[in-house]
Amino acid sequence: MAGGVVIGHARMNQILAIDYDNLYAVVQPGVVNLDFQDEIAKAGYFYAPDPASEGVCTLGGNVAENSGGPHCLKYGVTTNHILGLEVVLPTGQMLHIGGPTRDQLGYDLTGLLVGSEGTLGVVTQITCRIMPIAETITTILAIFNDLNDASQAVSDIIADGLVPATLEMMDKPLIQAVEKSMQAGYPLDAEAVLIIDIDGLQVTMEDQTRRIKAACQRSNVRNFQTAEDEEERMRLWQGRKGAASAVATLAPSNMTTDIAVPRTVLPEVLAKVMALGEKYDVGIGNVFHAGDGNLHPLVLFDPADADQVRRVHQVDDELTQLAVDYGGVLTGEHGIGSQKRKWMTRMFGYAELTAMQQLKDVFDPHHLCNPAKILPEPEDFPAPETLSLPEGDFQHAAEEVCVQGEDNTWQPYDYEAVAKLLAVANRTGQPIVIRGAGTKLGQLEQETQVVSTLSLDNIIELNTENLTVTVQAGVGLAALNQALAQEGQMLPLRPPHYDRATVGGVIATADSGPHRLLYRTPRDLLTGLRAVLTDGRQVKFGGASVKNVSGYAIERLFVGSQGTLGVIVEVTMRTLPLPERRETFMLTATSPDAFASLLRELRTSIIRPAAVELLNPAAVSQVNGPTNSDDWAVLIGLEGLAVEVAEQLQLLTAATDHHSIAGQHLKAEQYDQLWQPVTELGSRGPERRCVHLACHPSEVCRLAEGVSLIMQRFGQPAPVIAAANLGIVRISLPQDKDLLPVLATEIPRAARDCSAKFTGVPADFAAIADIQLNRVTEQLLRQLKASFDPHGIYQSYSGRTDQVQPVRVLPAGLPYLPNRFD
Repeated sequence: MAGGVVIGHARMNQILAIDYDNLYAVVQPGVVNLDFQDEIAKAGYFYAPDPASEGVCTLGGNVAENSGGPHCLKYGVTTNHILGLEVVLPTGQMLHIGGPTRDQLGYDLTGLLVGSEGTLGVVTQITCRIMPIAETITTILAIFNDLNDASQAVSDIIADGLVPATLEMMDKPLIQAVEKSMQAGYPLDAEAVLIIDIDGLQVTMEDQTRRIKAACQRSNVRNFQTAEDEEERMRLWQGRKGAASAVATLAPSNMTTDIAVPRTVLPEVLAKVMALGEKYDVGIGNVFHAGDGNLHPLVLFDPADADQVRRVHQVDDELTQLAVDYGGVLTGEHGIGSQKRKWMTRMFGYAELTAMQQLKDVFDPHHLCNPAKILPEPEDFPAPETLSLPEGDFQHAAEEVCVQGEDNTWQPYDYEAVAKLLAVANRTGQPIVIRGAGTKLGQLEQETQVVSTLSLDNIIELNTENLTVTVQAGVGLAALNQALAQEGQMLPLRPPHYDRATVGGVIATADSGPHRLLYRTPRDLLTGLRAVLTDGRQVKFGGASVKNVSGYAIERLFVGSQGTLGVIVEVTMRTLPLPERRETFMLTATSPDAFASLLRELRTSIIRPAAVELLNPAAVSQVNGPTNSDDWAVLIGLEGLAVEVAEQLQLLTAATDHHSIAGQHLKAEQYDQLWQPVTELGSRGPERRCVHLACHPSEVCRLAEGVSLIMQRFGQPAPVIAAANLGIVRISLPQDKDLLPVLATEIPRAARDCSAKFTGVPADFAAIADIQLNRVTEQLLRQLKASFDPHGIYQSYSGRTDQVQPVRVLPAGLPYLPNRFD
């Protein structure tokens, strides 16, 4: 676009390391997706993102575009499976972010760079998550005589609380092209087919198939059949994967488009897509990821016909506008690039575009990386909105636009009130702290003002058919789940202080609890976010579409940002069906070493528990009440279909017998009463001091025992609890301040190369603990903070040694970083 050179990754095609024990691999960006899949499949593992182009696309390209694929319906897109990146910045500096451990700290630079289309830096190494292949995969072909019926069936399947591994659709033109090209077994007279995969334990296949068939029958399915064997299953999928190339039999060329909309509007949007083909007299074939609302209309044309080419571009223009009109996005997985940058103003206003430009300027101040991509030219930005500010100082402004709570917090009336309050604080230099329910707060400097989001407490939309919910930041997590439960759904976040925590607070702190093993983190569930920036700009990124690569994913930066970049006022999250059954299985032994081999077997087996927590004797005592036992325990939470949980309990019983470990099935009715105190142990809060250590899951038993011995040596048998299959060890520290300097030296020594986060401790504790920061990363984080908060008004909690702060931060309010970043 602007001259210069192209950097090709074709020779950087090595798989550098595969750690099956800890479920990750390190690869170079030129590794072809399918080559990587084939390699790990030999050992019984898979990498979930599987674009239709997997035979030729590279993992570096997948990272650049945040690529999806059929299996992303259940398992998430590329960003949900990237643990860390090595990136060369446009300045020539090397950036190392994330890594194989699951609890990386600081701003989510990994989430930001995935999907940035090579405009922020050059990825040179990727650390990605791998998973054991399911015990059974069943492929279903559902045949329809009407395209609208097929698209309605998609909505019905999701609305019934079913989340298949894949849910793909093809219409008649594509069916005929595929059959002409490769004979996949699709009926030539069908108007549409759905290709559905369900995976999991063998015992669940019959029930899942029955429920999906019932949903399809309500939408007049003509025929519903399951693949008889692996050969037939692969033939059905070869047809779907080869559809884009088979379309060459229909016309000399085609324009492959990419839009995404909420699943609930699929039937209406698909009808309008076909109407556009009639309007402009061009053929359109459809093959797309129906389960997540990601459409790929293939507009057919002859490049030798100039008028036809003109009409095809008009169709593309109107398709993109159609997506925006129906609450969707410009692109679900193919990216903005240079073609769609002119349409960014359809989805984003001045506030969002300038925020993206700020971010681009931090990473690439001279605009060297992929110039003329993603963002339109500044002169094409919409005009900025004006904000009428109150007169006077912060106190005067707050009294005008807020209610003062009983705890002396300022509670804004609405989003505009938040904007005015921040703009005045920015103008006057007034330090502020953003607060939800206060479950993570410590003491504050007296001159710091607290802005609370508790007044923003409306549930805006429960879109149960789309499996999304939109709420204001002050909505309580427990209250939201009560409302969702009436619809048979849940927001699967169970952080400490669950009964008091707000949704906005959970996002700002990236708190999730032990059940993140199955349900993942707040960032993985977030699809949209509205925030107010320092100067009063209101910005909105993402929405109800579960796939979206329209511009930079600034919403991910806010997850875990601790209120240091702006005020989160509204979020849209993915919901999930309520589990039919929940059970707990407990293992006990005199030493954590006894669990090591069984935990490894569990990590790499077909069992997918919701939570696996290792407790030292002090933690067991706090969960089960005072006890004289010196036993360690492992608690395994199981959630899902009733038949699935029953089978998992049998498998666990057999495994404990094989490893000669004592195991027992706890009462199901005590599930919540048991898991809530487990979640609270080692949690943040003004009354607790704790250390969170992130390590390889294979090191958890060693690390948990090591820190337990340290605490015992100093006469402090404190609770130690670990997310065993995630590699996160949490240690509750004593209240004795005289011991903290000693522990600050001893604990990191035991942790060796683990990353650490200290919460609820005096500020000098972390300094004694030998915090070492990667210079390039620290510099970049400071620049991001300065760009979004130039006057430093967003404050962390007191740095004075006689007060505690719930999250150790760098100067200027940066979230705390690991002490062993590299």
